[in-house]
Amino acid sequence: MKIALCTPFKPVDHPSVSGDVTIARDLSAALLGLGHGVTALPHCPAQWIWRRPGAWPGAVRALGRMVQAARGADCWLTYGSYYKVPDVFGPSGARRLGIPYFLFQASYAPGRGKRAATWPGYRLNRRAMLAADHLFLNRVNDVRGCEKLLPGDRYTYVRPGLPPGLFGRDKSGRDALRREWGAEGRVVVVTAAMMRHGVKAEGLAWVADACADLADRGSDVHLVVAGDGPKRGEIESPARARLGDRVTFLGMVDRLELAKVFCAGDLFAFPGLEESVGMVYLEAQACGLPVVATDDEGAPHVVAHERSGLITAVDRSAFTHAVDRLVADPDLRARLGNGAADYVRRDHDAVENCRAMAGIMERIVNRRHQ
Repeated sequence: MKIALCTPFKPVDHPSVSGDVTIARDLSAALLGLGHGVTALPHCPAQWIWRRPGAWPGAVRALGRMVQAARGADCWLTYGSYYKVPDVFGPSGARRLGIPYFLFQASYAPGRGKRAATWPGYRLNRRAMLAADHLFLNRVNDVRGCEKLLPGDRYTYVRPGLPPGLFGRDKSGRDALRREWGAEGRVVVVTAAMMRHGVKAEGLAWVADACADLADRGSDVHLVVAGDGPKRGEIESPARARLGDRVTFLGMVDRLELAKVFCAGDLFAFPGLEESVGMVYLEAQACGLPVVATDDEGAPHVVAHERSGLITAVDRSAFTHAVDRLVADPDLRARLGNGAADYVRRDHDAVENCRAMAGIMERIVNRRHQ
């Protein structure tokens, strides 16, 4: 198939590699790995577009550019639609071209339709979801939402996955990095997140406080933090005040370089408050790191409790206790670390997990051509 890929939130080549950009890139790579052609359509930001009347003429012109770029495609696939960023392009673009329209990761929240402030976005998102020939959902919560809007044969759950070979266990640079961090002989706890307001900053504070509490009790831990953002100062200052030379802030780390950071660590910890998917957990586990996370949203679907990591309640004490278990028990770390790499390889291979999705798309495309 020739697939036209639309990304209303951020372009696939966006310089800030958030979870959305990562998933879009991995989705494209998986479809390419299955032998399909993928063309990224020109980007037009759709976030809160219904609140920005001044942006509408530009969006109409952008749709025209997208349709032109998608000519010759067998189908239109939009990654991401919900009330804040509804897919206002896909339904019209696919209809103009006479090709099937698919949505990947769409979220339906009926409560947004009951509030005047979010009703327009809710209606635009609902329109997109109803227009789609098929929806592919990589979040369990989205499956539950779809059940309220669509019959079961109109949507399919696609387990999150990593492109094979992108992350893996490579300890060749481990000792050098640990010397650079001043962490030789210590248990290295790695965490990674964008340092922005809200649950990301709160989650990093959980990890820093957990490591500081363990250090206060005599545990020889060292925290390594990857990521950057506007809240870095508010996160870094208290962490350094409590941990001193037992914490290293790396700043923004390229995704491929992040694998080296994981391989130099002993465990990965991040609570994942309101985490929709949690790709970073898959990346860490693929490198052989056991994970500590909470059961708030996405993490339990990408971390196997007591097999590849530890899932706790959304409770700071429980989270700290789980980190402590792994810090104090090297045998447990080794068992879960081995299990983590195996778990990702077996259950979260992006190409294999997209194979059924591509099959459904092909059947619908072929039906349209008959």
